[in-house]
Amino acid sequence: MDEKGKSPGFPYIAEHIFAPIYPVIAAHIVKESRIKRGICLDLGCGIASLGIAVAEITNMQVYGVDFSKEMCRLSKDRAHRHCLSGKVVPLQADVHLLPFRENCADLIVSRGSVFFWKDLPVAFREISRILAPGGQAWIGGGFGTKELKAMISEKMVEIDPDWHTASKKRLSSENLRAMQEAGRQTGIPYRVVQDDSGFWVVLSKDE
Repeated sequence: MDEKGKSPGFPYIAEHIFAPIYPVIAAHIVKESRIKRGICLDLGCGIASLGIAVAEITNMQVYGVDFSKEMCRLSKDRAHRHCLSGKVVPLQADVHLLPFRENCADLIVSRGSVFFWKDLPVAFREISRILAPGGQAWIGGGFGTKELKAMISEKMVEIDPDWHTASKKRLSSENLRAMQEAGRQTGIPYRVVQDDSGFWVVLSKDE
């Protein structure tokens, strides 16, 4: 809590409390996908934490896409602080109507945003539309490792006593099934990566 007894807010939480998870998640995705070049989109990026982590270990051009103008401003500032201006570019847009041509994105990542998307089938169809042949999209809510999840949960409970309930709801089997169904409707291959740190639905477009 801050001095007024209010939550410190999403940007602070993302940059300070959740900070350790993004390099771990980025490294895992890059290792599993073997994609290190081309275009990467970080959808519902917030302050572009995951996109920045990808940019730091690859040669990819990253676009941090968020519906919020304020998040895009903060993403730009944060990319500058990480000496990644130009390599990580914010773009204000809606995941349900993405301003990208077909088959343009080699890697798409999105951590935590999917639980707030209004229409999963529409969003997943947009993702499959812009995903390049041979590309992958990692959509989900992982924490990197079981240990990181436990550490962050402990810190978040201090800020929000209902954190465990909200987190459990986001990572529920119902949400996973809804994501799987949206993935199935795209008509391209998908798989689920699930462990004690959370889950991802991974779309892979054939070359």
